[in-house]
Amino acid sequence: MPTNPFETASNLTASHIRRQDLPTHVRKYADKLAAQIKEIYAKYGAKNFEELKENKKLSAQDARKVADLFKAFQKAVEKNEVEPGLQEAIEILDRENVHGIEDIEAMLGEGFVDISKVPPIPYTPEDLAKSKEIKEKTGVEEMLVLFVADKDGTPLTGERMNGLIQAEYTKLGLSKFLFNTDWCKNEDFFTKLGLRYEWKLISKQTIPGSKDKRHNHEPGDTFTHQDTQEFAIEEYAKKLDIPRDQLHRPEPFQMLYATALHLIATEHLNGKGKGERILKDEYHWSDVVSSGGGSVYVGYAGAVGAGVGRGSRGRRVGYLGVCVSREPFSTKSLDT
Repeated sequence: MPTNPFETASNLTASHIRRQDLPTHVRKYADKLAAQIKEIYAKYGAKNFEELKENKKLSAQDARKVADLFKAFQKAVEKNEVEPGLQEAIEILDRENVHGIEDIEAMLGEGFVDISKVPPIPYTPEDLAKSKEIKEKTGVEEMLVLFVADKDGTPLTGERMNGLIQAEYTKLGLSKFLFNTDWCKNEDFFTKLGLRYEWKLISKQTIPGSKDKRHNHEPGDTFTHQDTQEFAIEEYAKKLDIPRDQLHRPEPFQMLYATALHLIATEHLNGKGKGERILKDEYHWSDVVSSGGGSVYVGYAGAVGAGVGRGSRGRRVGYLGVCVSREPFSTKSLDT
């Protein structure tokens, strides 16, 4: 284990790679890791790893964090990339459909992401290649998104991200992130339900056959199961030979976070006014239920701001469909 993170970041003696030879984003990443390690050293009055180990008050949590930070640093240097597997994902899905640390910090602020908590990408190349088949057969595109918690480690709620994302929208001249949240300002899904660190493949459009359908079917309903979005998801899974239990409805602010992240990232990639707005003319209906009993839907994410609404499961509207997130087929990740 290196004794001084800044010596490691400067000399990279373990792999004989010079810091100045690394790509800028990897070099910045290594420096961030080193700074986080130094903060833990300072917390215990240590100058290096040996002193840290000798400190009798060292918590198990901090010991694990230092080890994880060093491990992340070594992987970044050896593989010449920040998030292991990210470059391979970009080659398969294209840059505009892969949103990791760089894009998140463009949206939420420099240093927002706790690098030590970013998990490996759980999707294999085969999982990602399935996205091409999905697009060919259904027209649905998928994007790979890193979701994060708040800076203090608590879930990143819709209420909190509204302020953070709106600041970047204003800076880029993108108008509003959310249209109106008055009705949900005291709802748990807005103030308590939040994001955590995880990677997800998520559809950029509602799936075929899911619009103008009821949400789901329960005993006693006057409509049939075939008239529901659940049936549309089953048919979608069957057509693509994907197990139904690997497809899920994203939570409301998972979907809105991904929508905003994609818009901001493509705005930076393509130039001002050329960002891609997804869910611009349609809504996604989630499984999250409001205090009044209606399932929450989000979308119509145009310049006036994305809408947040709720409706009973028996409702059917031509612009109200369902997006899906897809789990990996196996537990083997790109970081192997």
